[in-house]
Amino acid sequence: MLVTSFSRTAAAELAGRDVPISPDRIGTLHSHCYHALGAPAIAEANVDEWNRENPHLQTTPVKKHGRLDGDEGSEDDEEQKDGDLWLQELNRFRGMMIPPEWWPVNLRHFAARWQQYKDAHGLLDFCDLIATALRDIPFAPKRPSVIFADEAQDLNRMQLTLIRKWGERVRYFILAADDDQAIMTFTGASPDAVLDPEIPEDHKIILKQSYRVPRAVHAAAIRLIRQVTRRQEKPYLPRPADGVCTYAGGTWRSPEYWILKTANEHLERGQTVMFLASCSYMLRPVIQVLRKNGIPFHNPYRKANGFWNPLRIGRRGSAASRILALLVAHPGFGEGHRPWTRGDLALWAEWLCSKGILKRGTKGEIQGAEAAESVTIRTLVQVFEEGALEELLGCFEGDYRRLLDWWRRRVNASVAKRVEFPAGIAMARGPQALLETPRVTVGTIHSVKGGEADVVFLFPDLSQAGDAAYQRFGPPRDAVIRTFYVGMTRAREVLYIAEKASAMAASLTV
Repeated sequence: MLVTSFSRTAAAELAGRDVPISPDRIGTLHSHCYHALGAPAIAEANVDEWNRENPHLQTTPVKKHGRLDGDEGSEDDEEQKDGDLWLQELNRFRGMMIPPEWWPVNLRHFAARWQQYKDAHGLLDFCDLIATALRDIPFAPKRPSVIFADEAQDLNRMQLTLIRKWGERVRYFILAADDDQAIMTFTGASPDAVLDPEIPEDHKIILKQSYRVPRAVHAAAIRLIRQVTRRQEKPYLPRPADGVCTYAGGTWRSPEYWILKTANEHLERGQTVMFLASCSYMLRPVIQVLRKNGIPFHNPYRKANGFWNPLRIGRRGSAASRILALLVAHPGFGEGHRPWTRGDLALWAEWLCSKGILKRGTKGEIQGAEAAESVTIRTLVQVFEEGALEELLGCFEGDYRRLLDWWRRRVNASVAKRVEFPAGIAMARGPQALLETPRVTVGTIHSVKGGEADVVFLFPDLSQAGDAAYQRFGPPRDAVIRTFYVGMTRAREVLYIAEKASAMAASLTV
């Protein structure tokens, strides 16, 4: 069996439900093609020379495996360079399989220059992975008898053409899709690509029961999605729970009161909370409030986005990991308390100001030591100045906060801001709070597609481009409606629709 989905996270979740499938048969379509083509060098990950030669068309280098796993890249990225926009548009036209002679002249010029760069350096871009596999690879990798393509509505026409070609050569081919959730239009995906050609009725299996959306949220979402001009009508039943769908006070510009009051009430009940917007800049005030109040948050569907994942638990060099390495030796740490190792010391001491704290030349010695070796008093005497060591050891006589305060007042100014948020969480909630998975998710609707939370706060606002699409009839407006439909249906128990910050907003009714 071969399992593919728009993101590896979704594919792994699908296959992880007691289905014994080898990990190398699970992944995104890009990942399957990448390995089938012998792991070629990827153009988007090797753009240094392109950026030097084309300063007016600079492109942001991507992390190859992040993109292969569907973890990077979205239309809501705020700081896209000119080259990023041109490359996104090129991939969209190619993905829709529009002949080059029909492309805008400027896009053809960019495409020619980009192709010349790839040829000169022996590179393939992410769209080339699909196009080359479509041209050269007649069978799915490892010749499976079954192909399961999940989230097929997110695949563009070229990707669907490839997976259908492979599907013709297996015994059983499942294309799992929901045209109501076709929101990846910036990649060239569209509901038409999955609805056409028409699938015979006796080959359709409708999964009509929702196991997430309660009745109140379901009713509001159905009223919204029925406004689109073309869709596959299908029975779709809510889960047997009433749920709540209501308006929330405040806008994305002024979220502090209702975050602190309403969201905290849900968190205190042990529920998960999700804040969703159509554009990432609308989440900045929310994130500021969460940071200010020491409320842990993350976006597990976009791990590469550091703004949405400031804690980065599990990353050795993150601020949170350094704080945990510092506090683990304190008796107030809780479960997992143990003496420092050299590895711990290297982590938390690296960010300290040296003057008056560390003896000359000891920073390099600490970093080069055996990580698993235990730290003794003799080790500390060799590393710290006498006065600093006395203060450090004195911190163990009080609360763990005293040790944390000692450290964060002595870190370099260059990293002080990075320390504030995780230190605030540890101060307010204890060190163990840094080890727990955050119960708050922050992200754009596109970024959390496939995710869910007990409680969802949804901002109805649009960017200028989004509002222009919403004011038009047909596919442009339909795309906006589908996006908010996806946002609404992330809610498992409660959906709050925030107030509009301006006239540029979708009309969402409860």
